[in-house]
Amino acid sequence: MRDPARSQWRSFQRARYALWAVLVLLVALGVLLHDAMASSRALRFAATSAMVLLVAYPLGVLLGFRCPRCGEAYLATGGLWDFLGLGRILFSRRCGSCSLPAPAHVHRHDEPTPSSRPV
Repeated sequence: MRDPARSQWRSFQRARYALWAVLVLLVALGVLLHDAMASSRALRFAATSAMVLLVAYPLGVLLGFRCPRCGEAYLATGGLWDFLGLGRILFSRRCGSCSLPAPAHVHRHDEPTPSSRPV
């Protein structure tokens, strides 16, 4: 039987890893394509559009994730002091409302968890 909570946590973790990968990719491509983008409006428009599209999906998943315990936005921010929540989005390990910790590892549904393995 598949556990929906594990599936949601896996989706959350995949989205966070994807966002990190996209950010690293954008920095690398920005360095490599800087001169070309500075001289071409079409390339600048295409690159900006691609950046928005690449960041939008994982960011949407992360910001739409609801805490399994309290039902509030898991990555709720404390205000502008956190640069519009960027620190919470990239680094937070706890719910912004009830402090539920994110699991360190989310096992696949067919893998035994450490507590269920025979000793």
